[in-house]
Amino acid sequence: MKIVVMSDSHGRNAKVDKVMMMEQDADMFLHCGDLCTSSRNYPDMFIVRGNCDWDYDMPNYRVVDCGNIHILMVHGDGLWDFKRELSDFARSKHCQICVFGHTHRFYDKTVNGVRLLNPGSLAYNRDENEPGYLIINIDEQGLYTVEKKVL
Repeated sequence: MKIVVMSDSHGRNAKVDKVMMMEQDADMFLHCGDLCTSSRNYPDMFIVRGNCDWDYDMPNYRVVDCGNIHILMVHGDGLWDFKRELSDFARSKHCQICVFGHTHRFYDKTVNGVRLLNPGSLAYNRDENEPGYLIINIDEQGLYTVEKKVL
């Protein structure tokens, strides 16, 4: 299963559309908030609400079932100790992976058995990396790889 993870596009729909065109073979698209456009523009995408989103049809978090792997999606704003809080929340939802945004910085660490992943921003990275996204590939046994992609 191929999963594309994006975040913080801030109304730059052309960038979201470009990722979707580049990754047409993906099984699933996830957006971790601050889409800043109507979720109705992306009916086949899993989206959570960010602190800059106005579309209240977006949930604050969601759990995505990917067979043997469960992924928690959140935006990540309002967290004091995000590593501990995200890993604790993911574990409480029986998730092995937590994808989040908000910081506009790439992040990939395992904390208390939970892989925490932030793809950075599609529009305004704050870590001197190029704007980008992540690919998570999950096999039938639940083994997965993560690849950082540049837009």
